[in-house]
Amino acid sequence: MSTPRQAVVTVASGPHAEILDKTFTSFAINPFLELHAFILGDKLPERRLPQINYHLEAHDDSYMHPMREIYYRRFLLLDKLGIDFAVVVDNHDVLCLQAIPELPTLLRGAAVGACVEHGGGKYIAGQGYTSSYFNAGVTFWNIPASRRIRDAIVARGRTRFRSVEDQLTLNEVVHTLYYDEMIALPCQYNYRPCLAPTKVRNWPTVNHLDGVKIYHNVYSLEAARKLLPVAPIASLPELLPDVKPLTPRQQFWRRLSHRFFTRHNV
Repeated sequence: MSTPRQAVVTVASGPHAEILDKTFTSFAINPFLELHAFILGDKLPERRLPQINYHLEAHDDSYMHPMREIYYRRFLLLDKLGIDFAVVVDNHDVLCLQAIPELPTLLRGAAVGACVEHGGGKYIAGQGYTSSYFNAGVTFWNIPASRRIRDAIVARGRTRFRSVEDQLTLNEVVHTLYYDEMIALPCQYNYRPCLAPTKVRNWPTVNHLDGVKIYHNVYSLEAARKLLPVAPIASLPELLPDVKPLTPRQQFWRRLSHRFFTRHNV
């Protein structure tokens, strides 16, 4: 049996095509991953990096917005590579902090894998609701097994313009029609929080990136680089033991303290 071909794939155009060394080349830490970048436009970038296989594709204006074209076409361009498995990543804000397992191991037989977005409980068309709303900036694919899923996502997205991004459509299709063929991966494979002291409204903030495999946060990329190398796994602090049973009043204050102060100490 031949070894499956695995790749990390991104799609870029304009200035983002010139700065793939800022984030995309970080995936070269995984020797089993080929690096493939599809460039939308009429020419390849001036700065071409030796680690990356470049592919030039003409723009398709029928997608109605440059970002919308990138978001949807990346799911179809995968079929041009002749690969078996791929992790598809955004082109400017996804950083691989440490080596990841091979993609068949991560997918565990599933056709598609992704990580839940912060605030993962959302209403969607079709199923009506999901508690596992996926972030689309880092997605994992078994290429042949996911072809009809990817086709369905793009077809639905192109039917009606509702948003520039593909995330809504991806979640509607996967969580309604293909939930038995997906796997929700741990957040360490698409870690979204800001790094303290950076705070962004409605985003979590943490103090370290130990244990994180793939970091995805445009606001804290430079801070994340300064933390390298990160520890393979985060440490779990010991809890201070109770020396005697707590009174109801003490239990009340303990619960209150945990609710309002724990998140500031992670």
